[in-house]
Amino acid sequence: MNLSIQQGAPRFRAPRLAVAAAIVMACLGIVVAALPTHDGSPVVCPFRAVTGLPCATCGLIRCTRALMHGRVADAFALNPLDAAFLLVVAPLTIALLLASARAGVAVRIGLSAIERRFAWAMLGSLVIANWAYVLVSQG
Repeated sequence: MNLSIQQGAPRFRAPRLAVAAAIVMACLGIVVAALPTHDGSPVVCPFRAVTGLPCATCGLIRCTRALMHGRVADAFALNPLDAAFLLVVAPLTIALLLASARAGVAVRIGLSAIERRFAWAMLGSLVIANWAYVLVSQG
């Protein structure tokens, strides 16, 4: 793995439509998570409606709501992968995009073909393990 931080690198330019869609989705997510509900589940999952089983991201809204109220342990109990994503990956991605846009700093991670396959396999394994946890805890 080759990790480098480059100053003066070409700035990352996200398509305007992608940025607008991301902002709208984030705002909608925050609004839905902040809305009070009677049964704790404001959104009906299409996967669950069809199969009767929770999907791999089942509990994302409740997880977000728990994090918004400072209940980190509850968020991880609902869906560990969603909670980790919301606490680590999302802020890190935003910070890296802001660093690229503001200071022209780019973080480059070069992976060989074997490392790339290993990373995808690990990500797939995490999603499957998380889904198994969700099936056992919420199913």
